Amino acid sequence: MNPLRKLAAALLLLVLLAGCGGDEDIAGVGDAVIRLSDIESLFEGDVPSDDVLRDMLFSKIALEALGQALEAQYGVVADPVEAEEYATQLEEYLAEAGYTIGDYLGVANASRELLRLHSDVAAVQHAALGKLIVDPEVADGLFADPDTMTSVCVKHILVATAEEAEAVKARLAAGEDFATVAGEVSLDTGAEGGDLGCASAGSYVDEFAEAALTATLGEVTGPVESEFGFHVLVVSERTTPTREEYLADPGTALSETQLSQIWATWMGEVLEEADAWVAPEYGTWTPSGIDAPASDTTTTTVATTTTAG
Repeated sequence: MNPLRKLAAALLLLVLLAGCGGDEDIAGVGDAVIRLSDIESLFEGDVPSDDVLRDMLFSKIALEALGQALEAQYGVVADPVEAEEYATQLEEYLAEAGYTIGDYLGVANASRELLRLHSDVAAVQHAALGKLIVDPEVADGLFADPDTMTSVCVKHILVATAEEAEAVKARLAAGEDFATVAGEVSLDTGAEGGDLGCASAGSYVDEFAEAALTATLGEVTGPVESEFGFHVLVVSERTTPTREEYLADPGTALSETQLSQIWATWMGEVLEEADAWVAPEYGTWTPSGIDAPASDTTTTTVATTTTAG
C-alpha cells in the first residue's frame, strides 16, 4: 500500500457524540480552534457514530498540529493548491472506477470535505519530508548505519522450500539462464526474470537485506529464508552514497520504508508535544488518539505511525 494512503488511514480517525447539535468550540491546538461544524462538514448527513466523531476530531487536531510544527520548525506551509489538485484527481479517479469517497476512505457518508482532509494530510507529509530528509539530525541518524543507505542491484528466485532452492542452484550451476529459471519456478511473479532492479537494502526484509549486503558480487547466493520463502539471489552491484552525495539528491537514496519511518518519527514527536485540548464531553486528547469520555464504556485509541509496505 502507498505510504501516503497508509498515512491517511492512520490519521483519518474520530467523530461527534450522537445527538449533539449547533456549533461550538470542541477542540483546539495552539491558537487554532476546531468547531463542531468542522467535523459535521466531513459527512453527507449525520456523523456515523461517536467513535467516528472522535476519529475525525483526532485527525483534525493532528493535521493542525503537524501544520503548525512544519511552519515553526522549517518556515514552510503545505501547498493548498497541491492539496486541492490531489483531491480533485482522486475524486475523478474514484468516479471513473465506480467507487464513492466513503468506499475509498472506509467511512460511511464521507463527504468531499473528508476527501480534502485526506489530501491535506498528503500535502503536509510531502512538504515535511522535503525538509526532514535534509535535516542534519535525520541525516546523522541515517548515516549512523551506512548499510541502511546502501543501494543493491539484485535478482532472485523465490521458492517454497529449501530443497527447491537447492534444485534452482543446481540448474544455475549447470549453466541455465537465470531469467528462464525464474520465469519457470519463481513465486515472485512481479519481478520479470527475477530482476528486482536497484533499491535501498532497507526496503527489503531483514534476512534478504543482510544477504544482499554481504553476498559476493556476481555469484549465486542462498538459499536465504525469509517470511516469503527461500531465495536464491545474485547481487550485481552495491553502492553507498557519501553524505554529500546523499544531500545533493536525497530522494533517490531512500526507500519508501525509510521515508515512512522518517515521517512517522517526526509525526509522533509533534503529536507528543502538541498543545492540544478537547472539550470533556467529547473525550480526552492523547498523542495516539482521543479517549472516550469517562461515562462511555469503551476507549478509542488511534495509531499514529505507519508500516512500510
